[in-house]
Amino acid sequence: MLYFFIKKTQKLSIFIGGIFLSCLASTPAVAELSIEEINSIARQTTVLIAPALTPELRQDLEENRNNPLQKSGIWNPGSGVIIAKTGNKYYVLTVAHNFIQRHLDSKQYWQQLGGIPYYGIRTYDGKVHIVKDVNDYRGCPLKGNPKLTVLVRFGCRDRFIAGTDIVERSIGTDQIRGVDLAIVTFKSTNNYTVAPLGDPDSVNINDRVYISGWPDPEREQDPQTGRCRNRVARRQRRLAWGLVRGKINPAPEHLGYSIFYTDETAAGMSGGPVFDSNGRVVGSHGLGSQSKPLCGGSLEAGGESDSSSDSDNVSSGDSLDFNKLQKRYSSGQNVNYFESLLKEFDFDLTFRRELPRPEVIKAGITYIKNLEVASSSGQVEFDASEDVFDDPNDVVDDIYKLYTFELENMIRDEPSGGPESILLD
Repeated sequence: MLYFFIKKTQKLSIFIGGIFLSCLASTPAVAELSIEEINSIARQTTVLIAPALTPELRQDLEENRNNPLQKSGIWNPGSGVIIAKTGNKYYVLTVAHNFIQRHLDSKQYWQQLGGIPYYGIRTYDGKVHIVKDVNDYRGCPLKGNPKLTVLVRFGCRDRFIAGTDIVERSIGTDQIRGVDLAIVTFKSTNNYTVAPLGDPDSVNINDRVYISGWPDPEREQDPQTGRCRNRVARRQRRLAWGLVRGKINPAPEHLGYSIFYTDETAAGMSGGPVFDSNGRVVGSHGLGSQSKPLCGGSLEAGGESDSSSDSDNVSSGDSLDFNKLQKRYSSGQNVNYFESLLKEFDFDLTFRRELPRPEVIKAGITYIKNLEVASSSGQVEFDASEDVFDDPNDVVDDIYKLYTFELENMIRDEPSGGPESILLD
């Protein structure tokens, strides 16, 4: 009788196990999205972030090509991605170094608004949303714990004496302290797409990732001449992609950066989303590789050309890997680490996890001209003059009617070298 019971149990286990394996086999794998589909999500959720940008500023600068807030015309545009919504509030994930402490501290810099700092966030429909009173008054290095206000910073950017936390804005170098992540909030009654968050732990070495953002055109070399592009009359959103080449554990001593990839990003794309192949945000882009040539052909201090094989990956590890990876590859933050910071400070935000819905993808889909050429180059830009995008709002015509062209713009407030210098995208 016992033998019969055991045999029956074994048969039942085998039967149930067979059903389970059959179900697994019949469950289709999630199909990777095409470049056009990824771009549709990126197009709808990527924003441009710029200090003192207002809807009226476009016409003012078209007339005199001068920043009314400051004679020098210093601007520090960056990128971000909409990741959450509560009522009419939209939360944008970006990097902390898009908000420069010495600008936040200077009342003269914001004199037209009574010394209160403000930024403009440009959404994909071309609208500019003004974000007032951005200063969180935590200084740099940051003091106290963050609060869920207009700007939440987990790190900061200022000019420091190398190897110290001493701020010296006249002779110091631009550096970041803390974790290079931030959330900035804007209000709107418009209905904007919110990007879903993915799981960076499921992104493996040699998986493809996509980075979206608004690069500064003058910060790149012309591939034909090798010279700085100088005055380019249009700002274009870029979708770049590459393969993941390294992953390390996120840590404050590395500014939080932990995902490393090959890419065609550029200055101005900092804070832009890093998408996985299913169109979910797994990171926030922020650092260019040290081997990237700066405008003018020089290398960032401490950089070196990457002569190693693409198969020479550093897939995981400790702090010893960071410098090696930073020299070779661009890098982004890990959204899981970002969420752990939110939990640490009891910030309650709800994120979307589901795959992008077909109707959302369809809403922003557009034909990409010369896709085969774009696929081999690892990037595609969207210029209305080439009729790549049906939506003319996805390009800012003649950025030099919006942003003053000065020598300081060309150097873009970048680090001036030294042992702690990094290449901020």
